[in-house]
Amino acid sequence: MDDLREHWNYLYKVHLPSLAKARDLVQKQWPVHLDHCFARIVLDNAVGVDRPWTEIVKAPAVKHMSDAQLRAAIQLAEELATGQADLASLNERSLSLRGKNKRKAANTAELPATSNKKQQTTSSISAYFMPSPSSPRDDKGKEAIPLVQETDTEHEEKMAVELERIARSDLTTFRKQTLTLLCQIPPGRYSTYQAMSDHITKTSHKTCARAVGNAMRNNPFAPEVPCHRILAADGSLGGFGGSWGEEGKFANKKHELLHAEGVRFDSNSRVKGPPFREFT
Repeated sequence: MDDLREHWNYLYKVHLPSLAKARDLVQKQWPVHLDHCFARIVLDNAVGVDRPWTEIVKAPAVKHMSDAQLRAAIQLAEELATGQADLASLNERSLSLRGKNKRKAANTAELPATSNKKQQTTSSISAYFMPSPSSPRDDKGKEAIPLVQETDTEHEEKMAVELERIARSDLTTFRKQTLTLLCQIPPGRYSTYQAMSDHITKTSHKTCARAVGNAMRNNPFAPEVPCHRILAADGSLGGFGGSWGEEGKFANKKHELLHAEGVRFDSNSRVKGPPFREFT
């Protein structure tokens, strides 16, 4: 069973995203490129069959799927990787199961990781990927282009799954509250423990930055539920994976995740740009 889980994790987290990034010819088109999107497509079609997989198996799926379900997911993932199954049609079927309208071909085309062409503003591209005075910049003053790009639909789908995972967990109410707020912070932005505690104090009950930090320690849904987007009030890295600061065990990983999303730090290891405070 452990071997099956390891193989499943490899297929949807590493193998399929790498093929998508390379635009491998095994698929005529790659409408998605993020690991959670591949998991959604495969699990909806192989496990959910006629409904979203979250109605069949408790999240996280890798821990709760039966042997037969794991094998079915692995088989379909391998068929996608070899071109025996069509990714685009399975994606549309998955979206249909979830009540999503079919997207036009122009909006399903995947954005490249980097591009020298000027990006056009469309309704399918999140505003936080558009140039703005508050966007993080690199050391030469140019806009920092995120390596990880998501359409609005992809981001909404991802967060909907994560919010359901949080709601169905046995975590305390306060931990659920903090993790739910994390899902509001878009890629390419960051917030702080203090900003989050200020919002909770204003809208719910009195708390503090330390309490928020403690609630997010050992986040069971990381990095999908993005605790890596929370930094210290002074703009330094803050905690991650149970350790703190630039000397922490997982500091490099947190930097990698933030850098891939477009967040930049200066030569003093302080983040550039204002924190996200638009919690609702």
